[in-house]
Amino acid sequence: MTNIHIENEVKKFKDTQLLSRLLAYAKPYWKMILLCITMAFLIVVSDLARPYIIKVVIDGHINGLNQPMLAAEASQAEKLKPYGDVTEWNGKAYVRLDPEEVTRLQGQLPEGTERTQIVKVEEQEVLVSGWPTPQELEAPGQLPKSAVLTAEDIDAFRTQDYWGFVWLGALFFAAVLGAAILNYVQSNLLQYTGQTIIFNIRQQLFTHLSRMSMSYFDRNPVGRLVVRVTQDTESLNQLYSQVVVNLVKDVIILVGIVAVMLHMNLELALLSFAVLPFLAILTFWYRSVIREAQRMSRIILSRLNSFLAENLSGIRITQLFIREERQREQFDYQNTEYYRAGMKGTVINSIFQPAIGFLGNVAIALLLWYGGKSVINGEITFGIVYAFTHYVRQFFQPLMSLAEKYNQIQTAMVGAERIFDMLDEKPAIVDSPKTVVLPKQVRGEISFENVWFAYNGEDWVLKDVSFTIQTGQTVAFVGATGAGKSSIIQLMNRFYDIQRGSIKLDGIDIRDIPVADLRRTISIVQQDVFLFTGDISSNIRLNDHEIPEEKVVEAARMVHMDEFIRSQPKGYATPLGERGVNLSLGQRQLLSFARAIAFNPQILILDEATSNIDTETELVVQDALHNISAGRTTLIVAHRLSTIQHADQIVVMHKGKVREIGNHYQLLAQRGYYYRLYELQYKEQKAMPKAR
Repeated sequence: MTNIHIENEVKKFKDTQLLSRLLAYAKPYWKMILLCITMAFLIVVSDLARPYIIKVVIDGHINGLNQPMLAAEASQAEKLKPYGDVTEWNGKAYVRLDPEEVTRLQGQLPEGTERTQIVKVEEQEVLVSGWPTPQELEAPGQLPKSAVLTAEDIDAFRTQDYWGFVWLGALFFAAVLGAAILNYVQSNLLQYTGQTIIFNIRQQLFTHLSRMSMSYFDRNPVGRLVVRVTQDTESLNQLYSQVVVNLVKDVIILVGIVAVMLHMNLELALLSFAVLPFLAILTFWYRSVIREAQRMSRIILSRLNSFLAENLSGIRITQLFIREERQREQFDYQNTEYYRAGMKGTVINSIFQPAIGFLGNVAIALLLWYGGKSVINGEITFGIVYAFTHYVRQFFQPLMSLAEKYNQIQTAMVGAERIFDMLDEKPAIVDSPKTVVLPKQVRGEISFENVWFAYNGEDWVLKDVSFTIQTGQTVAFVGATGAGKSSIIQLMNRFYDIQRGSIKLDGIDIRDIPVADLRRTISIVQQDVFLFTGDISSNIRLNDHEIPEEKVVEAARMVHMDEFIRSQPKGYATPLGERGVNLSLGQRQLLSFARAIAFNPQILILDEATSNIDTETELVVQDALHNISAGRTTLIVAHRLSTIQHADQIVVMHKGKVREIGNHYQLLAQRGYYYRLYELQYKEQKAMPKAR
């Protein structure tokens, strides 16, 4: 048998398949996600507006005094209003022009207007005719002067700047405040949506696991399944609550920045984008290595959790045989492997994110070199260069966070692979397409007809087994360990399906009976009792509130547990520790008897159910079982032959085959296999009187 802690290779899906299935979970919440995307768009508009507002403040107001202007007689001020705010001074009207307007009006001015500009000449602001070129500004003394402006004159031209600072400052604050509010609302909506989707996925996984057959749990340790239901689903949380909408937001930011930069200055924009080919190469490399690192990390984490769960469950054995150091060494090995897998992902991220930052700084360096030269030459304004530096930083911010987002995406993809791999595995035990509904009260006749069964391949545990149990009979199964007794019990409940032959209940093949109906008619008491965290009452009724408290008390009384339970501080509400650790083995066994009785089964199965009970208690339980098995088909698996001598039939198993069938006295008379078992168990007791 293979080591179950070594995880089988998970089925690999294409990214498009994974995204399609992941988005299907988000589809019911599309309105909320669309609202979040809309808010993301508004947040992006706010983010993109802020550098542009600063650019307008610098070029239009801080450095606005020295912008080219159009001038006209005050009586013709209406002609200037389409170009901006009009300033009237000394009988004339003036309006500042944007660089685009200056370029457009180079050829022909509107009728009745003239070019003019304020320039600094020998520490004085002077109004000159025309629009001086950068070369002419290097010799300002030769410019045709119209007037030297006083401080009062400058204030008149600055009035629009003062008001501009107020309005633009208010607009900047509104953009910041609006983005903050939208971010708050969007974050809460996304968290609600993401958590709801993850809740639904966990519910689906748990429901799916509860339908899986025992063979599935034989192959998959608890630790692995816990990782898939908890950590793998949690890895999807960031995808739904952050990545999906923020990825759309980042795309909008990138597209918006590209559009704004191309609009502001084509040359600077193309220069800033010169590093993008290197970025693409880096991203493709990152994509190829990070998912494999994440996948390996998850596999090792599952192995680590499986090892941990198994060893904590068996801690008594570890301490009893003084194996703590050996188990620590094995845990250290698993832990080291997980550490190395985690560090691999960390190293990859530590290369990718700084590399993105480096490329962003290279773009800014190119921008400062070319943009600074262009400002000195008068080809562009300082405000454009300043805005570009902001936009380049904003452009590379989502790219720098791509390492984190891509890491989250790849983590989510690996988690999704493992989740869908689990969900795609069909339950081995399913209802037949044409089921036969059992009557409310079954007769309880059971027949095995030429049954062959193996847990693995053709390693047969049962070989051509046939027998019939009549209605209301008590039938016992005996034999050496590994004879196939417990396998017969497992097959009755359809925990496993047989490979050949048939098992019938009241003449109906159990594979044609709905699994829920079949198991509803059967109660089983096993040797290894499992008790859930909770109180005594909830463990007897298994939280089935259709079973009244009176029936719970009656069941406990029948197995003589009532007196013990009432002696506890909280009676039937006494809480039990994990797996009933505060009860003795015998008390747990009696509690499992009470549980079986409370559910009033039509077929009762006892699988080594009295092995943990002392002889005195066993006599009490036997009396109770005699009462509850009256008129009810009862199957008993036992090693101690003293507990099954009252059975109507005893089926003797040996190496997967039925060797003998008969009651206790018939089998003894045959002096066959049962007789030898009986002799072995009672040899010592028979010898004791002789010794006396």
